[in-house]
Amino acid sequence: MAERFEFFDHTADIGAHIYGRTLEELFRHAAAALFEALGQFQKSGIRSQRSVTLEAPSLEDLLHDWLTELLYEVEANHILYDELEIQRVDSHGMAALVRGGTIDFTRSQTNEEIKAITYHQLRVEPLPDGTWRATIIFDV
Repeated sequence: MAERFEFFDHTADIGAHIYGRTLEELFRHAAAALFEALGQFQKSGIRSQRSVTLEAPSLEDLLHDWLTELLYEVEANHILYDELEIQRVDSHGMAALVRGGTIDFTRSQTNEEIKAITYHQLRVEPLPDGTWRATIIFDV
């Protein structure tokens, strides 16, 4: 599977189809799509690491919460967690170890400001070949 994600036109927002061989890969690729939509970030030498544990009633809610958590870290704390070790993902929750660094905005090129991960058209589904696809809309 060469394609991690593809963006599509959506009225006033950014849509993305995400692909993965496993749920873990799907969630990593969804984070990559979020970061690409935000821009090209350069990090300072200051490194951070933390554990993320999320519980949710569905895979869609879980993906929403995962991306919301990563977006919050970029917007509020200026940390880009781009090394994602996803230890577990299932229909009830996930656990991950994330590593990254403080964003150096003077050396970064930002694109759209993403206000939120929406629930509009949000889907996580298995494909007939055993891989996974998600549809996400980023509110800009």
